[in-house]
Amino acid sequence: MNLVIAPEPAPWLRQLGSLLGPGGRAEVLAPWTLPVLPERWGAVPSRVRGAWSRRTLPVPEGFHVWGLPGWQAVEAGMRWAGRSAASGFRARFALRRTLAHLGAPLLPAGVETVLAPSLCAREVFALARRRGARCVLVEDVPSLRTLHEDLDDAALRHPEESFLRNHRACAEDVARQEAERLLADEIWVRGEFLRERLLAAGCAPERLRELHPAREGVPRQVPSPPRKSETPAHRVALLAGPALARGGLREALAALDARPGWSLWVRPTEGTDARHLSHPRVKRVSAEAQRSLQGVDVVLGLSWCESYPVELAHAVARGFPVIATDRASGFLPCQRVPRGDVSALVAGWGALDAP
Repeated sequence: MNLVIAPEPAPWLRQLGSLLGPGGRAEVLAPWTLPVLPERWGAVPSRVRGAWSRRTLPVPEGFHVWGLPGWQAVEAGMRWAGRSAASGFRARFALRRTLAHLGAPLLPAGVETVLAPSLCAREVFALARRRGARCVLVEDVPSLRTLHEDLDDAALRHPEESFLRNHRACAEDVARQEAERLLADEIWVRGEFLRERLLAAGCAPERLRELHPAREGVPRQVPSPPRKSETPAHRVALLAGPALARGGLREALAALDARPGWSLWVRPTEGTDARHLSHPRVKRVSAEAQRSLQGVDVVLGLSWCESYPVELAHAVARGFPVIATDRASGFLPCQRVPRGDVSALVAGWGALDAP
């Protein structure tokens, strides 16, 4: 028997069959899940139905999902306490630690494989290893120690951006994440950057697996190749992810000044300095418009720290050009640029104008 610990909805849950291997069956501890709405409840408002469906977890045949009564109330309390980005991260990590402590005593006898994500695995893995079970870790949050280093680098480059110093994970969580790696037999990572970091730190290559974006999360339609408008001012670059300094907003704006035939689309969020959005060729867009890529010619993934915006996978699947740092590109084929290197960005961006 296999056990999966799922502390929150996540894209990797659509790939349980691959993560556990062919023919795998498992009990899935997902305390946040809700039952599928019966068809006879068709009068439920579409907004409620959509929110409800995001709390259901379709699983392969042979998998069984377990919820925890009252967990939604725990989450609601955490969300109330976590109304800023920094407190939201602390709440998410606290929920993961809580579920790891709750899940360890529930580990059934005879378990063969335990799969859990970062910060939700240490206690369960420690007990599973004593019982001879295989431990599979999904690195679905950034490597915290490296994240801190990268944020510090960005803050040195842009000292006026106070939001770059807004949040750091506690030392306990950094140590927890690294302990989980030591306990794991397999580690699924989301990008070449982290894989190379772990290899350099002495992790055996046979323990590492590549976690690619779930196909279900990528649009299937492949439109015609990105257009080259006869009116250059109508060409559009989209900044992937939220419009923050950590996501390369400052570099994108600096490069925009060198690309007069282009506009830049961005999605503001908490921490976005409105002064950066006053540029006449900058347009604010919604998350929905950002994901759709409608009207976009190139996608920019300029993260200073480990981040995998879904827009990059969407763009690659549809044949759009992508320019990205190693912290954003994952395992996707794209044009790489060093973090913070505006000259390299301008050169790569300019190549798109070549006939």
